[in-house]
Parts: sequence; structure tokens; C-alpha cells
Amino acid sequence: MKDGIYAVYKGKEYEVGIKNDGSYTLRSYNIHEVSDGFIPYRGIFVNNVQKVDLEDIYDIKTYAEYQGYKFRVIKEDKNKLLLHSLINDYRINEKLGLDMVDKGLYQKWVNKGLITNLYEEKRPWPLQS
Repeated sequence: MKDGIYAVYKGKEYEVGIKNDGSYTLRSYNIHEVSDGFIPYRGIFVNNVQKVDLEDIYDIKTYAEYQGYKFRVIKEDKNKLLLHSLINDYRINEKLGLDMVDKGLYQKWVNKGLITNLYEEKRPWPLQS
């Protein structure tokens, strides 16, 4: 499950963070990336690059259809997904058994077998100078 900003660097996709100075920090969990300029940092491997080094940058969010409604998937645990409601009607949320976790925010853990469609939406991320 993907959720966040990703970039393509040398033909590979990485999670990315944008630093205040306009550079980008690529994150990898693969020790073999050390040969491509990544350095160990707190259990992962990072590489700071500039905008010109990136082939593409975009935002990915994962969504699920459950009981005919679209939900954002915010967490995955074995056979379950934590769904975050995009529905503005509290009555529907309550009817579907979602828990209100904050004012107007509803979530529910759902077995993956009950999901009718699981998909990602990818949107361009504006490159900063």
C-alpha cells in the first residue's frame, strides 16, 4: 500500500521527502542501494538529490470501495485495511459501522475480503525550485 510522495530516480521509484533547501531525500529499505549513493540513516538508506536528478515526482494515495462507497486506506495489517471515510453524512458512516475518531472523522478496520475494489490514485506533485 502506497501513501505519500514518490519520485523516480535512475529508473526506480522511491519514497521522497522535500527538504527546506529545495533538495529531495530519497528513502530506500534496500541495502544494495548503497552502491548507488544511498547512505545508512536510522535503519533505512537515504540519498539527497536535486530536482534536476529526478525523472518524475508524484503523490500516491490508496483507496478502497466498501459497501458501494469510496474510502481512503490509511493503514494495512495482515488481512485488514483501516478505512478513512470520505463521506460527509454521519448517518451513512454510522450505518456502515464506522467509529468516530474525532469530530467528523470516521474510520473502520475492514477485512480485505469485503473490499470490492482496491486501487491507487497518482497525481503530479509540483516540483519546487
